[in-house]
Amino acid sequence: MKVKFWMAAAAACALGTVMAAGAASAQPIVIGVSTPQTGVAAVASEWEMWGVNLAVEEINASGGVLGRKLELMVLDNKCNPSEGVNVANKLVEAKVAAIEGSHCSSAHLASMKIVADAKIPMITGIASNSQITELAGPGRNEYSFRISPGDSAMMNALGIYLGNKKSWKTVAIVAEDTDFGRGGADAFKAVAEKAGVTIVSTDFHPPNAPDFTTILTRLQQRRPDAIATFQVGGDSINFLRQAMQAGVRIPYTGRVELGGRNQPIIEAGGMEKSISAWTYNATIDAPSNKAFVEKIKAKYKSEPYLQTWGGYDAIRIIAQAIKDAGSTDGPRVKDAIKNMKFTNVMGKVVTFDDHNSAGHWVVLQTVNDKKVGVADIVEVK
Repeated sequence: MKVKFWMAAAAACALGTVMAAGAASAQPIVIGVSTPQTGVAAVASEWEMWGVNLAVEEINASGGVLGRKLELMVLDNKCNPSEGVNVANKLVEAKVAAIEGSHCSSAHLASMKIVADAKIPMITGIASNSQITELAGPGRNEYSFRISPGDSAMMNALGIYLGNKKSWKTVAIVAEDTDFGRGGADAFKAVAEKAGVTIVSTDFHPPNAPDFTTILTRLQQRRPDAIATFQVGGDSINFLRQAMQAGVRIPYTGRVELGGRNQPIIEAGGMEKSISAWTYNATIDAPSNKAFVEKIKAKYKSEPYLQTWGGYDAIRIIAQAIKDAGSTDGPRVKDAIKNMKFTNVMGKVVTFDDHNSAGHWVVLQTVNDKKVGVADIVEVK
């Protein structure tokens, strides 16, 4: 009788263990998202979340990853390095499997050591400061990844294009006083001379600047052939609108957004002959991109932006890495990202290089006859 009781107890214990294991395996896989939900980049963060949410919905609808659903933990970094650190620490404490973010270069750079120490992969398709590339990869920060090209790569592609076209002789730079703004301005200056372009002025402004009258007055006096801007979200929109109201009709270049919330300015003729280095365009003729565009249009009544693409493909890469690793263990997921071959939404097959970058394509956009088009898609190393 005692033997039978022991066997029954053992069986019950084994069943309980199996059930507990089953319950554990059914728990969702939590992906952290560090993004500026408030502040100057809040509009761009909203576009990013369109892509993030769509990727999670598609993955979960197809059965999830390793038999588990994906779940998001989204925290607001306000596009600020201090808040970026706070968000990174909270996501580490929550033991997320990976982090999509940090959207803004300042927040991303400030978070890199934290995720490396915690051995949690962090991947961005938006932050562009060149230091992210320089600091990442084997022997450096092995847990920071980027799927979009950095400022130097984008400006090199733009510089070659400007040099070949001989479009302008003089350019003025307007940039926000952040890692993104200064990084972009420095990268543009580095290629301007080779392109035969003279930089006539450089103006930096604080984030959330309400009034650009002083800068615009100086620009009208100098009359450069083009204005290279490096601004995010609200600041870019406000600068371009105020320039339009002030009667500035000078082409834009650098990292200016052509389309999106600036479409009314384009349609009014305020950005004619502009040329911008970008990472994505909704008109790219690839079956996967066309399907992506239609899904975003159906759900959000808008074309996707670069931030939408960045969030979408970053989540897809994280999901593929967890599947390839067969685990949510940080080092194993990191190795899977490093070793994967991934087809992005633009139909380009990419791999991660020695600096953990898969951002090997730059989209050069132009405005002609009040319409945005793709001048070229350039492969960069």
